[in-house]
Amino acid sequence: MFIVLSKFSCSGPRVAAIAATALAAALVTASPAGAEELVAEPTPADAEAALDDAADALDGDAAAPDASVAMNELGASYEQLDAADRRRARSILARPTDGAADQYNDGYPAGAPVASAESPHFCVFWVNAPGYADAPNLTDTNGDGIPDYVEQILAIAETSYSVEVAPGAMAWAPPKPDPTGCGADPSAHADVYLKQLGNAGLFGYESPDPGQGRARSQYGYLVLDNDYARSEYGYPEPTIPASVTFAHEFNHLLQQNYDTFQDIWMFESTAVWAEEQVYPDANDWLNYMPAFARRPESPITDARASKGLKIYASAVWNHWLDRGAGYGPTVIRTAWEASDVAFPPDFAVAAYDRAIDRRKGPGFSREFVRFAAATAEWRTGAGSFPDAASYPDVKRKGSLHRGGHRRVNLDHTGYALFDVKGGGSGKLRLAVDVEDGVRCGIALIGRDGDPLGGSVVRKTKYQGKGGTATVSLAKPRRFDRITAALVNADGRVRGFSDDDWVYSKDNVSFELELRR
Repeated sequence: MFIVLSKFSCSGPRVAAIAATALAAALVTASPAGAEELVAEPTPADAEAALDDAADALDGDAAAPDASVAMNELGASYEQLDAADRRRARSILARPTDGAADQYNDGYPAGAPVASAESPHFCVFWVNAPGYADAPNLTDTNGDGIPDYVEQILAIAETSYSVEVAPGAMAWAPPKPDPTGCGADPSAHADVYLKQLGNAGLFGYESPDPGQGRARSQYGYLVLDNDYARSEYGYPEPTIPASVTFAHEFNHLLQQNYDTFQDIWMFESTAVWAEEQVYPDANDWLNYMPAFARRPESPITDARASKGLKIYASAVWNHWLDRGAGYGPTVIRTAWEASDVAFPPDFAVAAYDRAIDRRKGPGFSREFVRFAAATAEWRTGAGSFPDAASYPDVKRKGSLHRGGHRRVNLDHTGYALFDVKGGGSGKLRLAVDVEDGVRCGIALIGRDGDPLGGSVVRKTKYQGKGGTATVSLAKPRRFDRITAALVNADGRVRGFSDDDWVYSKDNVSFELELRR
C-alpha cells in the first residue's frame, strides 16, 4: 500500500537559474573557448516572488511550489531583497533551533527543551519534552536518553548515506560541510530537525542557510515530520514515509553541493530516482507514474505538466539511463558533476548530454528517442525500468492504418504513441517528414505475448537535422500489438524568459505516414 499526500511544484526552473536572455541557438556539449558564463542575477521582483512562495509553501498552500524548491529559490535570491524582506527571508530560512531569528512557523516554540543525538554522519534535533506539538514520541525502550523514533531516523539516515554517498552504486560527494550541528566536529554532520509538518501537508524539506549568495555549492539542512502519524499521512507504519522522504530530501542536500541552480525537473526527477536506489521495496514513487503515462506529449522539462506531477514521474528517464541504456547509476551523478560546466551552465539537457557523452553514448537527443520508444512497452519487465509491471500503459494518440496519414505538432522533448491497426503481411514502413534542423526520431515497436512478460522488438530511426526518415518492421503478423512512436527530441534553447528556458524547437509540425 502506498499513498501520496505530499506537495508538488508548479513553478518553472528555479529563480536562482534565471539566465541570460540571449543564448546561442544551437547548444554544444561544452562551452566554447572564451564563452562567458550565461547566468544572470535574479531581479528584486523575482526575489519578492520567491519570498512569497516560500512562505506559502511552509503554510501548506496547495498552489505553492514544493517546499524544498521554494526554500532554495529564496536562498538563491536572498541578496536581491531589501532590508525588511531580508529579515523576513531569514526567519523563513532559519533553522528550527534559531530561536528569536526564526519568527516563522517552522521554528521550535520559545522555551521548548531541545536535544540532539549524532550518528557518524548526521545530527538529529528534537523537542525533548511532552506536551509540545513538535515533540516526537519520546518512548526510550533501551534507556539511553534517545527516543526510539530518533534512533529510527538516525538509522534511516545512515542507510541513505550508505547508498547515496559511500563508495558503491551512487557514490555522490557528501553534503557540503556547514558550521552548525552537534558533536566535536559539527561540520562532519548533516543536520536534521524533527518537527510537526503533517498539519501543513508536508512530508519534509531541504533548505539552504541564508546569506550564501550566488555560490553554486551550498550547505543546508533537512526538516522531517516528528512522527508521520497515520492520522495525517495514512501509512500503516511511520518508517515507510520517513524512509522515502529522507532518501529524497537528502538527495536534494547532496545536489546542493554540485549545483544549487539546476532546473527543477532535474532537481526532482533525480531525488525520486534516488528513493528507488535506497529503498527499492518502498515503491512510493509509483504513485507519480500516471502523471507521466497520461502526458507523453508534454515536455519532460515542463514543471507544470500534469499539475506539476510529471517531473517527479520523470525519474523513469534516470532509470532508463541507469538500466535501459546501461550506463549505470553513476551517469546521474556525472550529469550533476557536469552541471556547472555544461553550456549553458545549470541547464539540465546540456548536463545530461555531457554525462551521456562521457559514457561514450550518443548524446541526449538520440538517447531520448530510444527512451521514448522503450516506454511504449515498458510494462514487459525487460529490465529497463524497475517495478515495471506496476506502470500504467502510456496513452496513445489514436491509431494509424496502412496508407494513413497524420499531422502532429510536438514541443521539445515531447512524443506521441499510436496504435498500429491492420499490420497485415509484408513490412510495415513508418515515414516522417519534418522541417529541417529538428532533432527528432520515429520508431515501430512490436510486442509478442503478454503485456507484462512478452518479447519486444524496437526499430528506431534518429534524424539529427529533420527532413524525411523511414523505419520498417518485418513480419508484423507475429506481434500482438504494434506501436508507432514520433519523438521531438530537440532540447536546444535560444534564451530565457520569465521562469523558463525558451526552447528553439517547439510546436514543430510532423507529417506521419504508415506506408503500404
